[in-house]
Amino acid sequence: MTVRLLPGALVLALLLAPIATRRGAAQEIPAAEQYHVRVEYLLWSPQPVGQLQKGVSDREGTLIDAVADLGMQSAAANELRAVLRLGAAWKLRGSWSPIDFQGELAAPRAFSYGTAVVSAGDDVRCSIKGNYGSAELEWDFVRQPQGFVGLLVGTRIIDVDTLLLNVGTADRVVETQRFPIPVLGLTGRYYLGRRFSVEGELAGLTIGDRGHIWEWAVAGRVHVLDRFAGTVGYRKIGLAGRTNRDFLQLDLGRWTLGIEISL
Repeated sequence: MTVRLLPGALVLALLLAPIATRRGAAQEIPAAEQYHVRVEYLLWSPQPVGQLQKGVSDREGTLIDAVADLGMQSAAANELRAVLRLGAAWKLRGSWSPIDFQGELAAPRAFSYGTAVVSAGDDVRCSIKGNYGSAELEWDFVRQPQGFVGLLVGTRIIDVDTLLLNVGTADRVVETQRFPIPVLGLTGRYYLGRRFSVEGELAGLTIGDRGHIWEWAVAGRVHVLDRFAGTVGYRKIGLAGRTNRDFLQLDLGRWTLGIEISL
């Protein structure tokens, strides 16, 4: 539902942009937003939740659960973010998170995944390792003394190696996935006085039955100084894709803690 509402929200943002910009152009932005470069580091250990399926030849493959069938565990995916202010209303943003999820268990049921065949009780190991990043341009079409609202245009970058291994038979399926996914989104921050602020962000893109990616986050910040803040929030990434006999649906979500430094 969130993804379906995103196009409408973006259209509304574009319609309001000329009016909002005229009203806010002459007003000073908050002191904490008067920076050239901003760096943020977030502690984040999401739990992978979802389903996957991989067929081969005339075999369709079993729809398996990432936790119940593969034992996928949560792991640190701490994120480094950077923002370069290009002008009063424009920012260049980027982020990077290392990915290293693993799972191991005695299979609770028989299943097939690609060329790997697993019987109930077999020792199964799996892993997803690589990187998740973003690169995007932000246009703040609302700029007020209380904060800003911006439009995002950019890409999410996925670069991961996946492995599923039946230890007993040595059957394994290894794949490398490297591709950018274009996204649109909205972001905003509201200052509750000089020392406190709240922020929200939503970005994603859907291609109908073929899949989607969406990411949302909310956070609160305590601005110890105008150039230094501590943050606590919640972040979730959801992605899904379907091609021929293959299907993947994966959600990553958990609380975040971090620090923000502005120069």
